[in-house]
Amino acid sequence: MAEHVITKVEIQKKNRERVNVYIDGHFAFPCNLELVYTFDITKGKIVDVEYLKGIVDENNYMKCKNSALRILDRTYKTEKQMRDKLAEKQYDDGTISKVIDFLKKYKFIDDSKFVELYIKEKIDFQGRNKIKYSLLKKGIGENILNEKLNSIDSHFEEKAALNMAQKKYASILKSENSVKKIYKKLGDYLIRKGYDFSMVKSVLGKVLKECGNFSEKGENTYFKKNNDLDELYAVAKKRYEIIIKSEKDRNKVYRRLGAYLMRRGYPWENIKKVLNKII
Repeated sequence: MAEHVITKVEIQKKNRERVNVYIDGHFAFPCNLELVYTFDITKGKIVDVEYLKGIVDENNYMKCKNSALRILDRTYKTEKQMRDKLAEKQYDDGTISKVIDFLKKYKFIDDSKFVELYIKEKIDFQGRNKIKYSLLKKGIGENILNEKLNSIDSHFEEKAALNMAQKKYASILKSENSVKKIYKKLGDYLIRKGYDFSMVKSVLGKVLKECGNFSEKGENTYFKKNNDLDELYAVAKKRYEIIIKSEKDRNKVYRRLGAYLMRRGYPWENIKKVLNKII
């Protein structure tokens, strides 16, 4: 049995309750401070490395699993959100993957179920584009997303959009009487809420015709402008040049630029085309 010497036990900077253990001058493994006292893991001690690592691995797994269950006590999470949370607590990738397998096996996390619950919660006041973008940021795969989003009743979604538009229209009228500006404000509002252009066009027509403010010219001007990929590209490129001055990570640039364009009211499908062209 090969003997090795613990040469350093170092408290982690981000988590004072965990330590990094070095054996023969090289990093060996992280573990909880509690384990240091329980098994007398101290500098200068001669150890059987594989035996010690087995104890530590099992301890880390139990600690990581308990952390995950405490997180789920507070709120339901996607697989990616759970991985990120556990990584923040300094657990290693292997332990995290083992815990994720346990959580999935016993349905503590289920991305498909998460999407269903999220859609049910948001569908009364958000369109599918905003719902999709939010879930993408939470790490949900596009295959699951597309399957669940395609099951949304379009008539129900439009009814929700119409209800929101009527309330917003009444609010806009308090400070605006220009038909062109009403179109823009109401249209931008619905786009930001995540409704696609065809639904926004339908809803705008219904709301404004009911109130005698429909204008075919205003409608054509608004939808031509907001469907213009060249204009979207120009806006995105300008913002991209600003973002990369402080951010070099490609994924973070993608997310920041996408979020900025969504806030400006552009549809996600067009944003994705432009992002793939720029980044």
